[in-house]
Amino acid sequence: MPSGVSSGFGSRREDRETALGILYAAETQGRENLEILNEQPVKSESYVYDLIEGIASKREEIDSLIESNAEEWRLERMPVVDRAVLRVAVLELINFPETSIATIINEAVELVGEYSTENSKRFVNGLLSQIADQVRS
Repeated sequence: MPSGVSSGFGSRREDRETALGILYAAETQGRENLEILNEQPVKSESYVYDLIEGIASKREEIDSLIESNAEEWRLERMPVVDRAVLRVAVLELINFPETSIATIINEAVELVGEYSTENSKRFVNGLLSQIADQVRS
């Protein structure tokens, strides 16, 4: 089971934001998530590491959950930020049952609110609620 230890950057919120940055950089640069992660000052027992490693190992499952619940939205049509935030949140729903659904969804909505659009907030909130019902029921 992942350790859940903070990265040293600070709170889980900051760790999620760091993970978002790594996922965004990897996608926009056409590189692997783990390659970008290994360039960061992140400890291997940190929450950031747990998130990026978990997304790498469960990418197909995560993307399948997102696509099957995102009616009329293909994953590649979603903004890069939204995709990255959704991947982090879906992994947390799967791998971190000790973190409440409300916390995971609220953090995701705050991140897209800060880095994406107002429409993304509603989309991410609704999509994660559907996925949470499936994953945590």
